[in-house]
Amino acid sequence: MSSGAHAVPALCPRPTVPLRSRLPGTAEHVARARQWLRTALDGCPVTEDAALLLSEVATNALAHSASGRGGAFTVTVLHRSGDVRVEVADQGGLWLPETAEDEVHGRGLVIVSSLARAWGITGDESGRTVWFELDCP
Repeated sequence: MSSGAHAVPALCPRPTVPLRSRLPGTAEHVARARQWLRTALDGCPVTEDAALLLSEVATNALAHSASGRGGAFTVTVLHRSGDVRVEVADQGGLWLPETAEDEVHGRGLVIVSSLARAWGITGDESGRTVWFELDCP
């Protein structure tokens, strides 16, 4: 490769079915979810952004739902034409706002909204799914 050439980013692989992983609702398993997602998105240029956003969303699921109180959470990744969608489904419960004045908390969804092309929350106290989408060539 000459000094003026640059690498062409890899294209995202496009599985024909969604990939899913159900994990125990512990902080240790948020790290395992990131690793699982990195493997699922191997070669995709948005892998690290997706892993960061997954970490934020999964951590929220543990902090704000029954998933983090002895439950589990499910991560689903879908490759579609031009994008990647990641979903985190929790086991519901009251979603209580953070009451601590610790500035470390409360920024996860700001990060999600800054990096994701689109994101949203569906469901209710019986279970929620937080999803985000990233453009992927």
